[in-house]
Amino acid sequence: MFSKKSSTSQVARLHISLLIASFLIYLGGQIWQCVSWPPFYSFDETLEIDYVYQLSQGHLPTFFGGAEFNPLDLQYPYDVQWRYQHPPLFYLVQVPAFLLADTLHHPIRGIWAMRFVETVLGILAIIASSWSARKVIGKPFAVTAMVPVIVASNRCFPSVVLNYTLASLWVILLIGMTASLIRTTPNGFSGKQLFVWSFLVALAPLTRTSTIPIMCLCGLMVIIHLVLSKCRTLRIWLTSVILPLLLAIVSSVWFYIRLYRLSGSFTGTQPEWSSTHLGRNTHLNFTQALFDKDFYISSFAQYQNSSVTGLRYGWLLVIALTFLPLFFGFVACIVTLFKKRHFRQTFQSDASIFIMLVLALAGTTFQQLLFFKQGGNPNAVYFSLISIVFALFIAYGFSLFPRWWAAALSIWLALRGFAFALEIHIRWPFSSEGTMAGASQYWVWLTLAGIITVCLGTFIAIIASAKGRKFSPLPLTAFGIATE
Repeated sequence: MFSKKSSTSQVARLHISLLIASFLIYLGGQIWQCVSWPPFYSFDETLEIDYVYQLSQGHLPTFFGGAEFNPLDLQYPYDVQWRYQHPPLFYLVQVPAFLLADTLHHPIRGIWAMRFVETVLGILAIIASSWSARKVIGKPFAVTAMVPVIVASNRCFPSVVLNYTLASLWVILLIGMTASLIRTTPNGFSGKQLFVWSFLVALAPLTRTSTIPIMCLCGLMVIIHLVLSKCRTLRIWLTSVILPLLLAIVSSVWFYIRLYRLSGSFTGTQPEWSSTHLGRNTHLNFTQALFDKDFYISSFAQYQNSSVTGLRYGWLLVIALTFLPLFFGFVACIVTLFKKRHFRQTFQSDASIFIMLVLALAGTTFQQLLFFKQGGNPNAVYFSLISIVFALFIAYGFSLFPRWWAAALSIWLALRGFAFALEIHIRWPFSSEGTMAGASQYWVWLTLAGIITVCLGTFIAIIASAKGRKFSPLPLTAFGIATE
């Protein structure tokens, strides 16, 4: 039997090692994406930068107003600004980089400055996922150490200028903060907890529209916690429920009213334009969308590039890296809850958090199905919003093998590395028809650096996991003391 002090030291070393591995894996993927997406290569990124430009000029973009920022005099494929329906918080974060880099006169330098901000947001999301996992699990175990590695392995986290990462960071913090409140008795809520909670809820609707259902779910779980705890203190209800909700409405209602006036929809979607110009099928009924296998292959491809899932057997990687680990994670959660059913307070908190995670996954899938049904793209980037939910379930899935969880993590990372190598093989070498005609030796070395950092990060993860194999991957005992 290991001592509690020895176990704590082991867990701390494991967390540090896997956090370093997470940064290396993430940065390796970022380097490759910056290589395969040269500046102004993507119209999506160009429109994101145009949104920042228009915001710096004191106004928000409109759909049919088109892009106003075209410093290289490029031929844009469409004369619309389809990023106009996104809330402005991400773009406000990018405005200082846009201005300080003098992007108007030095557009390439400006793009790299904004990409750097994006990368910083990704690193913050990885760090936040470690914190959130500890709040969800309750104590630092091997599962919480694995979560940042899995979050960092998400191929949908962009290093180019796209607004997904800030929303993902916000959801990670929202879920972690909700778990923190659920594990605290209402009368024990601290001023710091309530301030952070109110801040996150108030700005959540300004990250992405799809963050709002997650915010509402988290708020509902806090309300249920107050009811189950029989809280009758008006101050607690005001500061944890009513005030955050009012702040969220006040901060964002103007934006969604504006969208409705512009498009006739609070989400700002333009299905008729998408059908005419992008060839999207806007006449699917819900049943057709629900049973469309391509929807699941594309939407759940968190850990491989779309070019990989488009291969004949690409769906096997989606099953191996996403669906199977999610299934094992669900089973592991049920097993853990069953083992802790005799500890009333712990069981109630764990059950509430488990329900929250399941509803977040199911609700986001339902939301994505509705989007797909009206002609939206079933792209995996939309599921990056709940990257923390995927990571928690997958990490839990590895814990089904108490003596072999390090090997399970290593196999999963090896498959993820294979998918990454396959992606590079598909898009390399760059040809005249590729993304970078006549790529210089500089880009080649950057790409190799990306591959090496992914391999090194994976290696560190395997070694660190092997060192931590002697202690319980999950809190299966009453006090979480390490077992043989």
